[in-house]
Amino acid sequence: MKEKESITISIESDLKKIAEEMFEQFGMTKNEAIELFYRQVALTKKIPFVRRNMNQETIQTMQELKSKENLTTYDKFADLRQDLGVLSKSPFDKGDLGG
Repeated sequence: MKEKESITISIESDLKKIAEEMFEQFGMTKNEAIELFYRQVALTKKIPFVRRNMNQETIQTMQELKSKENLTTYDKFADLRQDLGVLSKSPFDKGDLGG
C-alpha cells in the first residue's frame, strides 16, 4: 500500500455540511471524495469541472496567461510589491523569485 499523507483545510460550515450530505448520498466518505478530486486533477492535469462563474475579465486574463500576452515578470518580490503599490515591508523583499 502506498504511503498516505494528511491534509488540513478550512471550509465554510454550510458548504461542508451540504457537501458531506451529498457524499453520504453518493455512498462515499469526505476522504474518498477529496481523494477522487485529487486523482482526477492528477490524471487530467485540469480542474475536473467547468468553472461557470468566471466573468469576461477573468476569462481574458486566463487566455493572456496561457498565451503569455501582456505578461509582466519580476526578478524580485520587492519589485512586484512596488508595482502593486504595497508599501509595507515583507520578509521576502530581499528574496529572489527564481526568474
